[in-house]
Amino acid sequence: MKTIARCLAALVVSLSLPLALPLIADGEAFAVDGSTRPMQCRSVGAARDADVASVLKPLGVTLRDPDTPVGLSCTPVRNGDPAVNFCAGKDPVHGIAVIGRHPMGHVCP
Repeated sequence: MKTIARCLAALVVSLSLPLALPLIADGEAFAVDGSTRPMQCRSVGAARDADVASVLKPLGVTLRDPDTPVGLSCTPVRNGDPAVNFCAGKDPVHGIAVIGRHPMGHVCP
């Protein structure tokens, strides 16, 4: 029984460790070719904005450039769709925030 408890405790610690480590990003978290994914985000702002910072800080995320665009609560949409309001880089931050750029019209490069 103690062995199972120790294994479970180790698993919980190892799963929570990535969330405890701070993430410092350059703000250019894009695919190698610079491409982005079209998204519809509930909120879009700069990393320095109070609403964006209030989400990033508890996640341990610090962006080197406080003007880096960040989308919150985003879902993928078709490129060119009028709903496109953000172009996401390759990886969401803990599934909650995406670092990216603003679209040109409703199109992501």
